[in-house]
Amino acid sequence: MNARRVASLAGTVAVTVIAAVGSYDHMRELALRAGQTPLLATLLPLSVDGMILVATLALNDGRRSRWSAWLAFLVGVAASLAANVLVAEPNAVSRVVSAWPAVALLLTVEVLARSGRATQVPAEPVVTPQKAPEPAAQPEGPEVASEVPSDPHSGPDNPEPVTPRRKRRPVAETRRLAAAMLAEPDATREKVAAALGITPRRLRSVLNAA
Repeated sequence: MNARRVASLAGTVAVTVIAAVGSYDHMRELALRAGQTPLLATLLPLSVDGMILVATLALNDGRRSRWSAWLAFLVGVAASLAANVLVAEPNAVSRVVSAWPAVALLLTVEVLARSGRATQVPAEPVVTPQKAPEPAAQPEGPEVASEVPSDPHSGPDNPEPVTPRRKRRPVAETRRLAAAMLAEPDATREKVAAALGITPRRLRSVLNAA
């Protein structure tokens, strides 16, 4: 509790006590003048002062619906004010002096009620964390296997696979196979060279060497 709050409460208590004492004395005297018994005249002011005290506490407890508290407070202040004025001497100065404690209490409670409403801090909204949206399911379909080149030398620099070189047959075997193929009908040297996997020039060289 800060010093400003302490000073505000102290001032309110002082004004309330002064108003209560003045109201009690004037209302008791008025009750005796009205023919009430001493016991009732002593207890009657406590009902008014007690109602004012309860209404004052209700006005400063932060409630939103406070019309009943204001009604009780205003009725109590009006009763106290009326008693103060009726008991005072029949002149303007005496009546103003007698009425002042009740007026001071009314103004003090009004100031406190307004300051209490101004200092209320609205509650911060509760932010509910939103769940992150789940990723959309990928459409089912045939799996595509990644193509991995079998040749370690294939790649961006070698787009074409390297064809391994065939083992060359011995000249005698090549000559024998070529002679057998050329003996068949409709056989040409180009067809025989293609079947043996050699060029026509190589086939001619092999046959000439024989």
